[in-house]
Amino acid sequence: MIAMKQTLPPIMSLLLLAGYPNDSCVAADQPSSQSKQSFVSLTVESTGWSAELFWNAIFDKNLISFAVQRSANGVDYQDIIKYEPYFLATGDTQTFREQDLNPKQGENFYRVRFTLEDGEQIFSERCKVYFKEITAFEIFPNPTGRQVNLLLKKFRGEPVEVLIFDSIGEQVYQQQITAVDDGMLRIELESMNAGIYSVCVVHKGQTFTRRLVVTSNDG
Repeated sequence: MIAMKQTLPPIMSLLLLAGYPNDSCVAADQPSSQSKQSFVSLTVESTGWSAELFWNAIFDKNLISFAVQRSANGVDYQDIIKYEPYFLATGDTQTFREQDLNPKQGENFYRVRFTLEDGEQIFSERCKVYFKEITAFEIFPNPTGRQVNLLLKKFRGEPVEVLIFDSIGEQVYQQQITAVDDGMLRIELESMNAGIYSVCVVHKGQTFTRRLVVTSNDG
């Protein structure tokens, strides 16, 4: 989580919110429980494999904890990220950033629940993003010559096997990963000739494949 003190007055947060495209965050038709002295603006954006949440917040009492919540129907919410305790002093403004690395296919509703020092709970407005299909993994750069990166965050904490096959189906690379950690795997390609390859990630019996173009790595 990134938390930074801001000097912008709360009204600037509204202007920042208005600058995001409508398809990245859609505020649902539920009134916020914010008081007149407290302010929260939430935006959510899809990256294709994760949901990026950003919000600005200021409260008229000390903040002692908060939780990012997700729902499939916009009614029943569950905590997916919790910070207990977390302190923000009365009148301080902060900008936050969080990620949901495991969104569900279809509609995902998000909101943030804040708990103040006297027990009062304040909820942000709801934002909705739609995931047509959760991308299993990404490779970049592509085409490439000397190395390629695999983005495996969908499999964080899970075992996977990474295989690469050349254009005639011969295996040229294999790696077993017992538990994906930071989600990034770098593969050196100096031993591979220029051509078209298939990169496969095997997870729990399922195989996900992407095409990789390797250019000349001379020079």
